[in-house]
Amino acid sequence: MSSRLFRTNGIVLKNFKLNESDKILTIYTQNYGKIRAIAKGVRKTKSQFGSSLENLTLVNILAFKGKNLNIISQTEIIASFFSECKDLYLYGLALQCAEIIDKVTADEDSNESLYLLAKDVFSFLRVEKNPLLLIAAFKWKLLSLMGYSPKINYCANCNQKKVVCSESYMFDIQNGGILCSDCQKIQSYYKIIITKYCLQLLGRILVADLSKIHNKKVSKSDLDDLNVLTDKYLEYHFEIVNLSKNFLNRIKLL
Repeated sequence: MSSRLFRTNGIVLKNFKLNESDKILTIYTQNYGKIRAIAKGVRKTKSQFGSSLENLTLVNILAFKGKNLNIISQTEIIASFFSECKDLYLYGLALQCAEIIDKVTADEDSNESLYLLAKDVFSFLRVEKNPLLLIAAFKWKLLSLMGYSPKINYCANCNQKKVVCSESYMFDIQNGGILCSDCQKIQSYYKIIITKYCLQLLGRILVADLSKIHNKKVSKSDLDDLNVLTDKYLEYHFEIVNLSKNFLNRIKLL
């Protein structure tokens, strides 16, 4: 940031209290990527910020570039993704997305495409009929934006042989894609077998806009296969084990 005073739109990923009146926030912004900021007096009853800095809120902020933290001066709510949503399960999924964005991004590394992706997934999730597919699609699109798009046409190991069409494929988590018949023989602890449909679904996710995937129907078994692959890929490449999964599992038992 070249100027000390800046204005931008952003999504509040998380916040925690600093003291009796202030909060520290992590916000993914449209223009500056992920920033960390302090909102002074936000926890006071008569705070000017109101509910504008709660998690998963899309806001326009005016802030000053501080020495260690940015200082939020003004806020305006654009959309509060879950202020009217009573579904705790969807809220938990949204928190999982926010958690992943926070973990895979560096501070002040701008990526407007990622911002727009986050904005879309939170918006769609409020009315999503197949939320687990939407979340899986979000994760793969995020991975692609971060430079970890999987190889699904040519062998991820030798990068030379076009993989022959089959009813099932060997996916190498470490090398980031499917393997040809020769490379399948290589010893690895990070290989997983996926179905032809799972590979086709992954290919569709990588090229289609979220709006095209939004509310699509996929069988539970196919979705389970995709989610196993997705979570293993995220865990290996970013060491992500989502804490919000525990919350989601508890919600399922209610």
